[in-house]
Amino acid sequence: MTVATIAKEIPLPIEQALPIYIAGLLLLYACVIVYRRLLRGIRLRGGQVRSDLFGLPDLFVVGLFIVMMTLALAVQWLFPKMTPDGAGLQIVSSVLFVSMPVILALIIARGISLPAAFGLRRVGPFRAIGVAAVLIVLLLPVIMIITAIAYQILDGRAEQQEMVMKFREAAKAGKQEVIWQVTLTAALIAPFIEEFLFRGYFYPVLKRAAGPVPAAIVISLLFGAIHYNAAGFPVLTVLALALTLAYEWSGSILVPIFMHAFFNTTMLALIWWQTRSGATP
Repeated sequence: MTVATIAKEIPLPIEQALPIYIAGLLLLYACVIVYRRLLRGIRLRGGQVRSDLFGLPDLFVVGLFIVMMTLALAVQWLFPKMTPDGAGLQIVSSVLFVSMPVILALIIARGISLPAAFGLRRVGPFRAIGVAAVLIVLLLPVIMIITAIAYQILDGRAEQQEMVMKFREAAKAGKQEVIWQVTLTAALIAPFIEEFLFRGYFYPVLKRAAGPVPAAIVISLLFGAIHYNAAGFPVLTVLALALTLAYEWSGSILVPIFMHAFFNTTMLALIWWQTRSGATP
């Protein structure tokens, strides 16, 4: 979103652009090496995400929530005039918020240990922060390339997410309260809830039922779809695959949570800089 706009609105002289391109290529090369090693590690020692703790009750719950979200998105997409003000997306948000206490109650009632289910003791918080920061920084060139391609294909017809538009307007007007509200939601609340649900619960349940690869693909596509943004869909799908890979490699939900938080914070920082510098399209 911001990458394509920045490149279009603020063309750099070749002497300034060349070092940026070289640094981007080096990061891309490092990204390929590191993520290949993550995949190799998973193949050698197996995935670290536990799926044996979940069973048929969990599969029923996950299937129910996925069907509800898919139907809401389908109605929003097929019949936009029947769903004014993004009613379908509001249903998806409500399902996500309602599902979290329901799932927690289901896990606790069956005596499943939360640290065991989500690998909370496998990686310390400080190491998780460090690993997450490195993995997200290495992923940035891929995110930029996919974003630029998406915007070229859509040819400027891409709409921004509601939260992004709200943040951009607040940054332009200098509304600090709104800026902090959006930042808190995007950098803390959303990563915790979405990672708990999609990577922490939906993925291992589907992994046990269908295997890791189909589960990762389904969950990643659904993750990209719930944000209901054409330009953001490919980026968020790839991000979701990277988050799942990091979870399988580390075995701790803390790593994808921090990766998600760093990603959202970086995107908001770019949007804020872009808006304040007068590069808003």
